[in-house]
Amino acid sequence: MTTHHIIGIDLGTNSMKLVVCELSDQAPKILHAVEVPSGGLRHGYVVDFDKAVSALATLITKAEREYKQRITKVRLSIGGIGLASQYVRTSIDVTSRTNELTDKNVDEVLEKAENLFTAKYPNKKILHVVPVKYRVDGKDVLGTPSGMYGTSLEAKVVFITVLEHHYDALVNLVEGQGLTVNEAIAAPIADAATATTYKQQTQGCLITNVGAETTTLSTFENGIITSLDVVSIGSNDVTNDIALGLQVPLEEAEAIKRGTNSNHPKRRVEEIIGARCADVVELAENHLFKIKKNRLLPAGVAFTGGGSSMDGLEDLARHQLKLPAATVSMSRPSRKSKRTVTVPNQFSVAYGLCISDHGNRRFSQGGISMRRIRQSIAYWFNQLMP
Repeated sequence: MTTHHIIGIDLGTNSMKLVVCELSDQAPKILHAVEVPSGGLRHGYVVDFDKAVSALATLITKAEREYKQRITKVRLSIGGIGLASQYVRTSIDVTSRTNELTDKNVDEVLEKAENLFTAKYPNKKILHVVPVKYRVDGKDVLGTPSGMYGTSLEAKVVFITVLEHHYDALVNLVEGQGLTVNEAIAAPIADAATATTYKQQTQGCLITNVGAETTTLSTFENGIITSLDVVSIGSNDVTNDIALGLQVPLEEAEAIKRGTNSNHPKRRVEEIIGARCADVVELAENHLFKIKKNRLLPAGVAFTGGGSSMDGLEDLARHQLKLPAATVSMSRPSRKSKRTVTVPNQFSVAYGLCISDHGNRRFSQGGISMRRIRQSIAYWFNQLMP
């Protein structure tokens, strides 16, 4: 059995997370999950480089102490308020002698879409190029158009982007520790690898990652990401509301939120937390209305992130969104007891970085091309000939 290790780093506002994952012929296994308090980040981007360097150095040191190996190569999640999605439609004329579409034509239409996007948004870094739909001579194509015949090829493409200077700051921060960033993956795409199955992503689902200062909403259909929105609301807002509502210090408010301090009226605490849960669900509903998918995602809502454990969030989502709803649960074997232990929800992105197969910048459309079908038929026909 062959095995290899992949390391994912998620740089959050409240904490920095690192996961070492073992990939083998069996199911992926979390070997180490390390977390340290963050510093120098707000809403997912660097505001104080020195503080961020100090926090990341602490994370790497702690991880290497557990891992007992030097960490050199990582996958990095890119998230925060600068993350966005944008659709572009464009087309090309097919000028080949036979009018047969090839992979080169597909690349050409995607490159044209990318050039159009870059010209309009020069300060945005493209993380992923996701073809959503192709049309040949005005008719929709299932899968890839390569191998079909036509005179025009149209593509609808979604670009997953981040502000260029936010991206550069995060990468420079990590590389400053002597690490190589093998792949930079948008946080929602990494999250999806943990939170959902391919079937759920195909049928249609909404992933809601509740972080400290932001909530990320992303939808998946036909196995690919189709929309993305990041809003400035997170679990820190719950802490602030409790501090104001009960007139207690922030440290005590945090303990109340986490359920480790029960010295205050339970009903009042539930009211405060419930109000923020309602805000998160309302934002999710608004996003679904905006993309015209309200009540139209059969696989429902998956809640992830450190703030997803708020009491009542799932029930409220089921009631208001009229969709199935569940909070992601992760586990790993304990090195001491050899039993399975729960991994906190805030590690969902870091773990997803390790197991995601979408590290490549350009997604591919699913499906089998007509060229491959014809080549296969010809091959088997030749094999059967006397």
